[in-house]
Amino acid sequence: MSRNYGTAKLKNHIPSTAPGTLGAMGKLFGVSAEDFAKAVQGDQTTIEQIANMARLSDTAKANLPKALEAYRKIIETTGDINQAYAELVQLTQKHGTATMKAINTSKTGEQRFKNELVEMQAEHVNATTAEATRHAHRTSLIQISGATADLMAVAKYEVDLLKASNKLPDAQDAADLAYENAVTSALWSKGSEAKADRIPKPNYSRTAGLSKVWHGFKNFMGI
Repeated sequence: MSRNYGTAKLKNHIPSTAPGTLGAMGKLFGVSAEDFAKAVQGDQTTIEQIANMARLSDTAKANLPKALEAYRKIIETTGDINQAYAELVQLTQKHGTATMKAINTSKTGEQRFKNELVEMQAEHVNATTAEATRHAHRTSLIQISGATADLMAVAKYEVDLLKASNKLPDAQDAADLAYENAVTSALWSKGSEAKADRIPKPNYSRTAGLSKVWHGFKNFMGI
């Protein structure tokens, strides 16, 4: 409700002397010199508006310290957290490369270690196999050498026997001589290991069957 004061006026000199400052007040704080004058003169609409701003100011003043403290904590903590994460990133970047290098080096070393063990085992197997092969080959050569010596002794004995039977009057003596020569050759070849008992002592009366003895010897020797 607007009240009537007739032509009464209150003299106000300041608005005309500092209009810029009062204008800045409206822009900075949201209240004008005009509204102030209306409220002073009892304009209820303006009073209501200003009163609401005043009550809001009371509430703001009451909550301002706690709100400010809360915001301070939020801002500081947010900054601290982000700074901490930044340090974590820097530390990870700084030590991550060295750590990954150490891991990869360890993996490579582990693989090399396993490979060397496998290679050593393979070398051992190959060496063992080679030695076994060499031994078997050498043994076979020794056995063949022995058999060959016996075979040569018998062959020489047979040749000497045939020569003696054709040239000497006493065929039996010639056969005995050839037998002794064959045994002697076997002994020279193998010594105590000579198989002299494998050389049959001939009987001139059945020298024709010597070839059977010869084949029997070859079968016994596996040749």
